[in-house]
Amino acid sequence: MVATQEVRKRQTTIHLEPVQHSRETLAKWIEWINDPKIRQWMYSDLPQSPEDINQWLYNATHDPRRHYFSIIADGNLIGFVSLRQDQKPESTGEIGIVIGDKSYQSRGIGTATVTAVTQFAKDVVGLTSVRAMIKPENEKSIRLFHGAGFTQKGTATINDVHMLRFEKQL
Repeated sequence: MVATQEVRKRQTTIHLEPVQHSRETLAKWIEWINDPKIRQWMYSDLPQSPEDINQWLYNATHDPRRHYFSIIADGNLIGFVSLRQDQKPESTGEIGIVIGDKSYQSRGIGTATVTAVTQFAKDVVGLTSVRAMIKPENEKSIRLFHGAGFTQKGTATINDVHMLRFEKQL
């Protein structure tokens, strides 16, 4: 998938590629998942040790209901985005995104990425709606998902963490 976004008066082409279970990918995921400034916005109990992240990444990339994409900009791996299809109903799913390279944050890349993955969810996976679970303090993500056409539909508590639920009908 390719998404193009006007980024600070220059055009940046964003490539979304299926995540490869490679040393480079693993190293970046370990770095980003263990970065307190990134991890503070995650609600799930992601593993932190290199061994556990390696196993988790392997499992995630071999689960047919989970679609993970590397976000590539200017030839560099800058983040990842996930689409997880629900068990029931199968027509719904959840999107998560991490722009791990801080020099690419707040530049419109997240919105372009979420827009492309939402289209993939509809056209390839066959979903009719997608959601994102966001901590109320995460103003950047709230703006990102509003900008991508999501609306807040309620709240939920996940792993004792209060979250806002944003949804988009496809």
